[in-house]
Amino acid sequence: MKNFRKVTILGILLGFGGCLFGCVTGDQERIREQQEIETQATAREAAEISARLSECRKHLAQGEVDQARAILEGVLQVSPDHPEALVYWEKVNTKLYSTVYPGNTLSGIAAYYYDDGEKWSVIAQANGIESPGKLKSYDRLRVPWLPACEEGKDEAGRLGRSLFGSSHPTKIVLHPVDDGDSLQALARRYYGDKTLSFFLADYNRIEDPRSLEKGSPLKIPVFPPRKKDTSKKDRETLERGNLALEKGEYEKACQHFGSIPKGSAYRKEARSSMEKCKVEGASHYDRLGDEALQNSEPEDACRYWKMALRLDPERQEVEEKLEEAEDLVKTLALLPSLP
Repeated sequence: MKNFRKVTILGILLGFGGCLFGCVTGDQERIREQQEIETQATAREAAEISARLSECRKHLAQGEVDQARAILEGVLQVSPDHPEALVYWEKVNTKLYSTVYPGNTLSGIAAYYYDDGEKWSVIAQANGIESPGKLKSYDRLRVPWLPACEEGKDEAGRLGRSLFGSSHPTKIVLHPVDDGDSLQALARRYYGDKTLSFFLADYNRIEDPRSLEKGSPLKIPVFPPRKKDTSKKDRETLERGNLALEKGEYEKACQHFGSIPKGSAYRKEARSSMEKCKVEGASHYDRLGDEALQNSEPEDACRYWKMALRLDPERQEVEEKLEEAEDLVKTLALLPSLP
């Protein structure tokens, strides 16, 4: 009887142990399955985020900042601590400002910040500008962040040579804002020109130049003194040349462009405008010469073609037409006049 009890107890214990083992094994299996499901879900989420960030980078490469920002906002709603998304989110919300100084263009500003003048539309859209031609001097612009801005570009680099005669400041002065300080007063003190208060605002990324927070440190780039400031005179000469070009006064325009000296901040733009003036002017006078000859006015044709060659001496076809017209004029002069 005792043996029977022992066997029975042993059997019960073995059965209970087997049941317990089965339960544990089943729980472990379910845990593994759950972990696999979670791992797969995490992998899918990571793949989706990676694809969305890739799409974000494509939008930024094309200058589509709003679309990129919308994608980042969606990614951060799903994964608030995603490191790459957070970096991009901070960058696309970076506040960059740029002021339009006389002679500046949207394409020129875009060329500096984005390495691509064709991306001027990014700046135009951010500032509600319908036409670049409506841009006015001292308009203040918001410059959206794009990957090309990673080079540490700022207004000192963009305007240093044209405004101060040097591409790089000699030092940066830290000026804590005090009662009574204004950007105009600081610009007059450091640069002798209160209009450069816009430059200080842009350089320090100040949204409202009229509102300075007491105690906040302003960074003031100090540039070496200029030997001789001819920028105002050269800028006015360039503007006169552009005005003459618009009126079709090509030779006068070229004279203005050609008078801007080497070393001037406007020399490069003047040379570019002169090339445009020569091409447009030579073509214009060439057409007038053709029309004059068709109207049996060979002397006028010769005059127009000479003007075309003065602008562009390399036009071989115009030179040939001029020679033929001059021969025609000589021949007509030898003909007896009618009574």
